[in-house]
Amino acid sequence: MSQGNVEIVRRWVEEELNTAPADLNMAPAELKAYAARFYDPDADYYPVRKFPEARPCHGYDEIAQFLVGYLTAYSRFEYVMRDLIQVGDDRVLVCGSVHAEGRESGLALDGDLYYCAWLRHGRFFRREDHLTLRGALHALGLEGETLEAAGLKAASPGE
Repeated sequence: MSQGNVEIVRRWVEEELNTAPADLNMAPAELKAYAARFYDPDADYYPVRKFPEARPCHGYDEIAQFLVGYLTAYSRFEYVMRDLIQVGDDRVLVCGSVHAEGRESGLALDGDLYYCAWLRHGRFFRREDHLTLRGALHALGLEGETLEAAGLKAASPGE
């Protein structure tokens, strides 16, 4: 199932993260259905703690509400995936960078962003976002400051 988890996360990155923010202005029922495609009903999501208004989210409703609020705050939002790495049977690490511009402030957001995903039965049951690789590795239960030090092999997103 672990390779299947990598494919699920790849599809999530392609569909959710690279969707234009305006496309996510859906009715609440549509948003819940959208979240249901990838998240377990009791999933937990922990966005980057340093981002304004970041708060832990539980379940479809809270996750969908947070993501839409976050993404619609930007006039431009792009996530470029560099690596997609299987970690054990139930975890996947996504390494990439975000390029965004605040809708009202015009403030640019450019930098690394790491997504940690725990999957069960083909759905996220936990997801955490981190600004550093070290933080992401620690969240996944790994030691080290580099992929190699943590015993992981980087693979290109297309593999």
